[in-house]
Amino acid sequence: MTKEADVSREIKYQPEKYWDRLWAPGGHVAIVTSVDKEGRVNAASYATAVRIVHNPVQIAFTTSLKGHTRANILETNEFVVNLPSFERKILEAVRVVGLPFDKGVNELEKAGLTELPSQSVKPPRIEECSRHFECEVVWTKEWLGRMMVVGNVLAASVWADCINEKGYLLWDKIKPVAFAGAPYFDTFVAAYETMRAGMPYEGPEVEMGAASNRSYFEDI
Repeated sequence: MTKEADVSREIKYQPEKYWDRLWAPGGHVAIVTSVDKEGRVNAASYATAVRIVHNPVQIAFTTSLKGHTRANILETNEFVVNLPSFERKILEAVRVVGLPFDKGVNELEKAGLTELPSQSVKPPRIEECSRHFECEVVWTKEWLGRMMVVGNVLAASVWADCINEKGYLLWDKIKPVAFAGAPYFDTFVAAYETMRAGMPYEGPEVEMGAASNRSYFEDI
């Protein structure tokens, strides 16, 4: 995957009083970055990350009990929630980082994404994502084969041209995106638009991911 020409842009950290307005609407597609105790970077895509507390700003998502994100978060208690926009290139990258790569593989490299150092935690931000929320774990809970993670936001940053002077989002530039859900497989939604994102990656993990999806649909 090639980087979009306009990705290298000013990214601005926001004061704490603006963090809540920076996370809008309430639920998003997200790429969560984490590191293991050896400092190796992992990235994984999530259909829904949700702001559950306004003050202090806290974010929640659920992850597989077998996934590397779970193991990393339990080891380090840190993660970054990176929010993509409704643009084809980054949504294709969302699909790539969701593939079942082996432990130790840097999914950001596989997807052609760019690491940015974070200010408050060890996991990196993603330059191609328009918003970033650096979090420490508040609590986790395992149930029904998943682990829910709640994080307290320590720092938040955004593409500078996507907010106004009071930290409110410019909707036509930020283009928030949701996932249509597992039955729709590859479809993302912004307002009333939909987009099917391709898979610009060739490797054995693609078929492994497809097999997992086929198994899902056979069970419903």
